[in-house]
Amino acid sequence: MPKISVIVPVYNVERYLRTCLDSILKQTLSDIEVICINDGSTDSSREILEEYGKKDCRIKIIDKPNGGLSSARNAGLKHAKGEFISFIDSDDWIENTMLEKLYENAVRLNTDIVICGVHRYDETNKTLLDDDSYFNLKFFDKNFDNRVFSYEDTKSFMMDVCVMAWNKLYRRSFLASVKAEFPEGLIFEDGPFFFSVYFKTKRVSLIRDLLYFYRINREGSIVQKGGKPFLDIIDVVELMYNSIKDVPCFNEIKNEFWIRKADDIFYRYDLVNLFLKRQFAKKLRTKEFLFNPNIFDFDIIKKKEFYIYKHLFEIRDKSSLFNYYKSKIKVFIMFKIMQVLYTESNVYYFKYRKLVIRIKRRDHIYNIWYADDKIYIKFYNKIIIPIKFEYSKIEPKK
Repeated sequence: MPKISVIVPVYNVERYLRTCLDSILKQTLSDIEVICINDGSTDSSREILEEYGKKDCRIKIIDKPNGGLSSARNAGLKHAKGEFISFIDSDDWIENTMLEKLYENAVRLNTDIVICGVHRYDETNKTLLDDDSYFNLKFFDKNFDNRVFSYEDTKSFMMDVCVMAWNKLYRRSFLASVKAEFPEGLIFEDGPFFFSVYFKTKRVSLIRDLLYFYRINREGSIVQKGGKPFLDIIDVVELMYNSIKDVPCFNEIKNEFWIRKADDIFYRYDLVNLFLKRQFAKKLRTKEFLFNPNIFDFDIIKKKEFYIYKHLFEIRDKSSLFNYYKSKIKVFIMFKIMQVLYTESNVYYFKYRKLVIRIKRRDHIYNIWYADDKIYIKFYNKIIIPIKFEYSKIEPKK
């Protein structure tokens, strides 16, 4: 039995696959098996896997019809024989010491899950980004170092714990005991998987080292494409809710859960086209638990995040998208921009707190002007939205 089974889902990643496989095969912990799930690739990914398989007997290639990331990971779980499981996405890569450090920590502390920090690599400008507390584990204070903890210890920042599958090591016997699997047919699959296992163990540990390289803004990524799969976020939130609704600390985390997941839904709704927005709203109406005042404390939620509360209910209730956009723009101007600094011939400048926002003029689409203590926003020379605004709040041009 190898110490770690590394599961690598592969689908049309010929540009990145060699970097990923090289980083795995160069690990300082050599007692591993590398299970590569070829999920119906149509580029040269399968040939690259075969090339590496001939050079290193630790690589096992499993071919299957395309079924998505969850389906590929689940297939890898069925073939894994290692004491522990690691998931590595085939467009990412890892530090040479990642598996050894995670394994040593898991064995020493006898934990079911070990978490490590993450580098984000921006594919657009080729830079590393390490300032996000969600990925660099800054939400965990020093009291979490070199010890075992559980979800009860993290309930005060539960929604800030990174849910991604790939910056963790899992004890295989534990995953089998809780019948862990990824939800097939959905994107955003990491959240439901993590919630389904995190709340079922008392033994978690972490390593602060940033050992995983997560590639963002990659061309061809499902998350970049958006479209109809973005409606999956509604089902994903429901799966996550079902994982936490019966845990002892649910009442302590439920409102924060609603705020964060409602924001996730709202964000994806904004990114889909007009036709999908109608489908999105229709689907949202079927999730009655999200709008149940007997489950969530909406008085508290409204006081804390009225903007999110208001717009999620509008998505559900409004039959007219015009009303939604009118309300959204008004709230955005009032609460996010706040202060108009000045205008130039080609650019609008706004200020929110100390942040200056620069927006290029698009007169044929929208126009903005100030008069009689109001801001006016005009769209396509037809729709005019007046917003009350005090001239005294406008700062002089510097």
